[in-house]
Amino acid sequence: MCNNQDPPIFHKIEIDESTKEPSIVEIDAETIEKQEIDSAKQQLKKEKKLQRAEDRKTDKQAAKQLVMTKILGFNDESAINKRQKFFKTLFTVIFIVFVVGVLAYTFYNDFFGSSEKQLAGWDDIKAIFTKHGFYLAFALISLFICFLAKALKLSVMSKYLTKKWHFKTCMEAAVIGHYYNNVTPLAVGGQPFEIYHLSKHGIHGGVASALPIAAFFLNQLAFVLLSLVSLVLYLRGVVFPGCDPGFLAKALGSYENVIKVMAIVGLSLCFFLPFLVIVFSFLPRFSAWLVKVVMKIGNKLRIVKKPELTTYKTIKNVVHNSRCLKMISKNPLVFITEFVLSLMENIALSTIAYFTLKLFGFDLPSDGFHEWLQVVQLCIILYISISFVPTPGNSGAADLSFYLLFSTGITAAGLAFPAMITWRVLAFYSFIIIGFIFTKINRKSERKAHLREEA
Repeated sequence: MCNNQDPPIFHKIEIDESTKEPSIVEIDAETIEKQEIDSAKQQLKKEKKLQRAEDRKTDKQAAKQLVMTKILGFNDESAINKRQKFFKTLFTVIFIVFVVGVLAYTFYNDFFGSSEKQLAGWDDIKAIFTKHGFYLAFALISLFICFLAKALKLSVMSKYLTKKWHFKTCMEAAVIGHYYNNVTPLAVGGQPFEIYHLSKHGIHGGVASALPIAAFFLNQLAFVLLSLVSLVLYLRGVVFPGCDPGFLAKALGSYENVIKVMAIVGLSLCFFLPFLVIVFSFLPRFSAWLVKVVMKIGNKLRIVKKPELTTYKTIKNVVHNSRCLKMISKNPLVFITEFVLSLMENIALSTIAYFTLKLFGFDLPSDGFHEWLQVVQLCIILYISISFVPTPGNSGAADLSFYLLFSTGITAAGLAFPAMITWRVLAFYSFIIIGFIFTKINRKSERKAHLREEA
């Protein structure tokens, strides 16, 4: 008999590797307990790994669904709807054909469509890049200023609201925001992902949702103001001293009247949201009534399908923007700083086109500052004229409209198309490339952080 104080002894049957004969082996309770603990640890580790993978999948799906639902108007039911898939595929095909067609037209027109301009040779191209290559660095600096201005906007607001600097997180949010803004129609897909990133990295609660909304509103307001000033000066024929009075009309050419009409329409549409937010801050009842009237008119014109639901969503968006605006406007210094940074972000984006032109030999009889001022004014007019085109990055319309600028400013044939492509890469595709690389690196770093936590 065994003593009750002694640990129990268990036996198990094992196969001897040398003799291949079964043998009985004694094991105590401590060994069994240790094996069970090790097995439980391994199981827990597997469960954590599976849970992390599931969380990442859920986060990705949630962010995607947020954009699909709030921005693009899709939902879970429509995602599996065959008709919705059909129209989505049709829109993609039309979009690709349209963009490729515009690129083919501009390519042919630049290389083969002009008999007045002499086609640039390899020596001409080499000489241009040798002489003006440093302008590419200035264009890249302008691109960096676009990211920096947005990061500073978010950082200043976070400092004001949370009493802490979050520059690194805000710079990451700026990169993510620019990335998703440029891959979604009408450049409105970045805010949900910015909110998600800020809330995940130390900025919680209403602050995380207020920062991107306020930054977007101020950027829209600055863009509208720049567009209004540029368009009014152009329509009234006001030219700054030292500027070429015929540059804008020459650049727009036979498309001048079309660009004017498109710019007025684009300015009206872009002005609607800032106007509503400002009016709602002082006259909420009048603003709500105005939204209802506009939605009813839209419904009669068969532009708005569900006027009541659209009215509710619009008023909700306006209320949120108004609260964010009031939150920042309590401190005039913060508000002015944010608005100046928004102006700087928009001007830096237009400056990329100017330095791209200079890279390919653009030159006006005016001095450098006035030359830059005229190009920036024309860029802003072109941006507002294509702002309502419902393609990612206003693709197609942007390529065609800015080709007018490059074909006017560059005298040698065969250089306007490469200049337009260079500008498009710097001012559009670079945001996508940088954002895509960052999101991939960020996901890998998060996985490594999870592994370190487990270790």
